[in-house]
Amino acid sequence: MLKNLLVILSLMLAVPALAQDEEAVLGNDVYKAGQSVRMGEDGRDDAFLAGEGVRLAAPITGNAHMAGRWVDIAADLGGSLYAAGQRVRIEGAVAGDAAVAGYTITVDAPVGGDLRAFGSEVSVTAPIGESMILNSEIVELDAPVAGDAVISTRELTFGPGARIDGTLTLYEEEVGTLLVPEEVVPAERITRVKLRFKRVSGAFQHPGGGDKRSFADEAADYLTWGVIIGLIAALAALIAPRAMGGFADDLAARPFRNVLSGFLGLSVLLGGGVLVALTLIGALLTPFFWLAALALGLAGLVVGAYGLGATVIGAAFSLPKSWIFRVLAGFVGAMLTAVIGLVPFLGWIVVMAILTAGAGVLSKRLPILSRLAD
Repeated sequence: MLKNLLVILSLMLAVPALAQDEEAVLGNDVYKAGQSVRMGEDGRDDAFLAGEGVRLAAPITGNAHMAGRWVDIAADLGGSLYAAGQRVRIEGAVAGDAAVAGYTITVDAPVGGDLRAFGSEVSVTAPIGESMILNSEIVELDAPVAGDAVISTRELTFGPGARIDGTLTLYEEEVGTLLVPEEVVPAERITRVKLRFKRVSGAFQHPGGGDKRSFADEAADYLTWGVIIGLIAALAALIAPRAMGGFADDLAARPFRNVLSGFLGLSVLLGGGVLVALTLIGALLTPFFWLAALALGLAGLVVGAYGLGATVIGAAFSLPKSWIFRVLAGFVGAMLTAVIGLVPFLGWIVVMAILTAGAGVLSKRLPILSRLAD
C-alpha cells in the first residue's frame, strides 16, 4: 500500500513533464518541473525538482525534494534529502537525513544523519552517520553505520566494509534465517523479531501473513472500531441534537443524492491536492487538502452510521427522539456498519457508501463545497 502511494505521488509530481517545462526561483530556492530536469546552478538553498528524469548536478546548502522516474543526486547537500522514484541513486554526500522511497535505491555517498530507505532493492555502500532503517526485499550493506540499524528484508548480504556500531533489529519471516557475521555486529547486540505481516513486493507489507488471523480476531477489530464510532456519534448527537437529527433526516430522504454529493465533495478536496501539487509552488498546500478530505471522510462515517442507526430504530420502535434515542442511534448504526464491514467484498463497498453519503450531507453544509454538492 505504501509503495503504491509513493509511486503514485512521484508520478503525480511528474505530470508536468507532459506539458511545458516550468522553473521558478523564490528567494534562493529553486523549483523545476519537466520531462528531463537538471539543477546545475550553484549557490542555491533548497531544491524542489519533479519530472521523468531528475538530476541534482550542483551542490545546495539546504534540503532537496525530488520525485520522478529516475532520480539522481550527483552533488552534495548541506541539508536533508527527500526523494521518491522508480530508481533513486545517491552519489552526492548528504549532510543531514535521507528519506528515500523507490523500487531500486543505491546509496553510494555518505549520509551524515539518519537513512530511511523503503524499496524492493536497496544497496548501501557509503557510511551512515547516525541510525539506519531499511525496508526492502533485498538489502546489501557494505559500509559502516555509526548508530542503530533496523532492517526488514527477505535477503540480506554484507560486504567487507559492513559494520554496525549500535544495535541491529532484524524483522524476519522466520526468526534466525538471516545470517549476520560477528564482525558486522556481535550477536548480543542483535534483536530478531518475527514479521507479523505478509511481505508484498519486498518492502511494503499488509496484514495477513505470519500467523493467520482468525475471523474472531477480525470481528473483534471491527466491533472495537464500531464502539469508538458509536461513542463519537452518540456524543455528537447529545451535543448537537438538532444538527445530527437534520443530517439523519436528510440521509433517509435522499440517500443516493447524498452519495453523489459526498463523492463530489471528496473528489474536490483530493483533486485539489493533486492540482496544487502540479504547480510545485502550491505543493505546500497539498497536505492541507488531503487532511481536509480525511477529516470529511471520517466525519462522514460518523454521520452516515448515525443516520443508519436512526433510520433502523425509527422503523423498528416508536421511540420519542430523546437522548436515549440519540445514543441508541449512534451505537446501533456504528455496530451495524461494523458488522456489514465483515461481509467479504460487498461489505466494504456498503461501508464506503455509508461514509460517502455522510460526507455528502456535510458537503452541502460547507460553503466551499455546497455549490458542487447541490
